[in-house]
Amino acid sequence: MATATIWGFLFYGAIGADAKEGGGGAGQFLDYGAGARALGMGGAFFSISDDASAPAFNPAGLAYVQRKEVSMMQATLFAQTKYNYIGYVHPKTSGGTFAVSLNQLVSSGFEKVEAKFNPATGEATSLTTMCTYYDTQSPNGVSWGKLVTDTMAFGTSVKQVKRQLDSSTDSALTLDIGFMKQTTPLIRTGVGIKNVFSKSTGDTDDKLPVTMKLGNSMRLFKDRLMFGMDLSKAQQGDMTWRFGGEFWATRWFPLRFGLVGTPTIQETDFGFGLNFKRFTLDIANGIHDLGASTRMSFTFKFGRSREETSGEKVKSLIQSGFEAFKDGNFQLAVLRLNQAFDADPSNMQVKAMLARLQTVVEFVPQAQGGEEIQTYVRKGAISYVDGRDLRTSINALRYAYNKNTKDEKLLSLLNLVEKEGGVAEVTRRPEGPEQFTFVDQKIYDARQAVYDGKYDLAIRRTQDVLDLEPNNITALEIMGSSFFLMEEKAKAKAVWKKVIELDPNNKTVAEFIKQVP
Repeated sequence: MATATIWGFLFYGAIGADAKEGGGGAGQFLDYGAGARALGMGGAFFSISDDASAPAFNPAGLAYVQRKEVSMMQATLFAQTKYNYIGYVHPKTSGGTFAVSLNQLVSSGFEKVEAKFNPATGEATSLTTMCTYYDTQSPNGVSWGKLVTDTMAFGTSVKQVKRQLDSSTDSALTLDIGFMKQTTPLIRTGVGIKNVFSKSTGDTDDKLPVTMKLGNSMRLFKDRLMFGMDLSKAQQGDMTWRFGGEFWATRWFPLRFGLVGTPTIQETDFGFGLNFKRFTLDIANGIHDLGASTRMSFTFKFGRSREETSGEKVKSLIQSGFEAFKDGNFQLAVLRLNQAFDADPSNMQVKAMLARLQTVVEFVPQAQGGEEIQTYVRKGAISYVDGRDLRTSINALRYAYNKNTKDEKLLSLLNLVEKEGGVAEVTRRPEGPEQFTFVDQKIYDARQAVYDGKYDLAIRRTQDVLDLEPNNITALEIMGSSFFLMEEKAKAKAVWKKVIELDPNNKTVAEFIKQVP
């Protein structure tokens, strides 16, 4: 009994130009693609892949799918060959997008015969038709894709490829990886490798070839017109190219065209779609050396869009983060804002706040409670993360540090904010007696500056005190004296009057005022 098994012929008959391009290599049908939309564009879909056909092209494109999708395709080829595809995509607001894909390439009508031979001559003496058999190839898998930055997506697919020819079977496990980069608002680039890893079992010695993929796409006229260009190079195969386009004549009617070459044109494709809200019907036709093949797919989108779900989730996480932040639980706030940023990597406001908040957590993980120190630490941290009023942040953190000058981490945070706020002289740990506070140190330094004739420095030091304690009489007295010694008598008189308002019995300052005209 003999069985005619010519794998290269089966690939060629099933896929047309694709098999010729790859030299009839093992697993060439995996490059056929899926979805009448993509195939109507000549399969130039590697840098687009924004629908349920993404696992067949570039799994990184799953990151751009907005709603849950179910897509079914049937391609009627020739020689009793059909290709079927079913894909389901499930986007999540965090954790990426998952997909399941089921494929089946079936060729039937092959005859099995029994042959008898003459032992002497080796010639067949009789041929008896037994039955017919079929060839089935089924690459099925799971895929995942995710935005890793606001402009970069990554994806991977794990597929089990099963083949059966009559009673002969084999299978292979393979891994694909892909990347997408939004290089400009109009241009997207895709790079990937198919069959990075593969392991075969069963009645075969075939090895699935490692295949390099590169794609580029451009969108114009508010996404009404799109072009795609792909290059592919398999081990021991020719370089192939695909070029295609899609034009939305109306919101519900797109037109498509495509070319496949290696390097001369091997296939010409064209197609169209009918879009009814969440239902889409796509039809494509390919013309090549073996004739023509028709592909038809039906897609249904359902559920809330990723943007709607993500927007609500991001809003909830940000609100939760703010509440934890205001309560002084900075670590929990970082966790919530990180989750919000993972759900929406394009939210630059959250990204900026998160960066500042992580800085705070490095020094002060939390500041909960109703004590005065914790209250001012929270106030300083909130002002710093907000970023619009660093002076308020500095004053609040200085006041908190003044209450506990042994807190080295709080001092480090204060110094960092002071430097960012452009403060020339950052706060240092008090150098006088142990009972010295921050305010004591500043007043001591201000007096020393007056003695040294550095009146402008004395004014800055006293201002630091007044930022924390606006009614500190000693600081006001020193400031007034400094202005007086600088011959700015009007300013000195104004400051001394403030002292009298606070301390009407201050006879020394009252005498000073009398000396100023």
